Amino acid sequence: MSKVTGKHLPAKPSTMLNTYKDLANLIPKSSEPTLFIGFAEAATALGQGVYEAYNMPHSFYMHSTRFSTSHKKWFTFLEEHSHAPNHIFYEPINQKLKKIMEKVTRIILIDDEISTGNTANNIIKELKIIFPTVKTYLLVSILDWSNRVYDNFESLALHKGSFTFTDKRIDITDKIISEPKIIKNLDTVIPYNFARYGIQHLNINVEKYVNIEEIKNKKILILGTAEFMYPPYLLAQYIENKGIECYFQATTRSPINIDGEIVSKITFIDNYFENIDNFLYNVIDKDYDKVFICYETKMLPQAFNLADQLRDKFDVEEIYFHV
Repeated sequence: MSKVTGKHLPAKPSTMLNTYKDLANLIPKSSEPTLFIGFAEAATALGQGVYEAYNMPHSFYMHSTRFSTSHKKWFTFLEEHSHAPNHIFYEPINQKLKKIMEKVTRIILIDDEISTGNTANNIIKELKIIFPTVKTYLLVSILDWSNRVYDNFESLALHKGSFTFTDKRIDITDKIISEPKIIKNLDTVIPYNFARYGIQHLNINVEKYVNIEEIKNKKILILGTAEFMYPPYLLAQYIENKGIECYFQATTRSPINIDGEIVSKITFIDNYFENIDNFLYNVIDKDYDKVFICYETKMLPQAFNLADQLRDKFDVEEIYFHV
């Protein structure tokens, strides 16, 4: 469980920003047209944060998604070890990004943790079909456990290690649904492009979503939802920069047992109308004065009850982001 990505465990925005900068500093400086790619769910904010920290022209960022829309699919790939293995990439919709894509000579993949490198290898096989002239593929991560060297890419990590484990079989009584039984077109649910269709600059005024005077001297949690992490992180960063104690975290479809660093868990149905089991870890045990839940979805399913569960303990406010 990463303590610096703001996914399964709360993190201060300043800690997340430092991680973005540290990862960006691993990447060799270059002016060549570059595509930055992040992976859903956990690395959507991480990928965009590294892209922003690297701050180079002639580049853009996009992340994989597990949500289906009417936009043209670029390619798909499998994260074979995952609870939700299917990843979708959509073609960029902006003409400027399409022109950059035609000139791309370097592709940088960003993920929080590399266990074997197989996921990166799978996606690069697909990318090589689309970008036959790209010679440089870099895989950037916080932690790389893989001891295998791949010909397809170079791995750059802040930390490297190795692990072994003993297989221990347990009885699982709850059936977790991590992928939809019926594929739905979510155009009306998630109409905005926060990076799912490629982005160069995110023009969003986070100040309009919160009244700083009302939360002074309070302990705040900004809560992203699923893949929607980077814009809420910017809101958390804005609040922290005002001298307010603020933490960031996001909901997830990742099923994790309460053990070790995970001390509490809330279960609920997702806010994307897919009837997926979602979870929120290590929040209900905290002492926040106010929790802001942030959505990219324009509406919420009737069965979505995360806010109701949190209101049993916290002052909760819901924010619907838009561009």
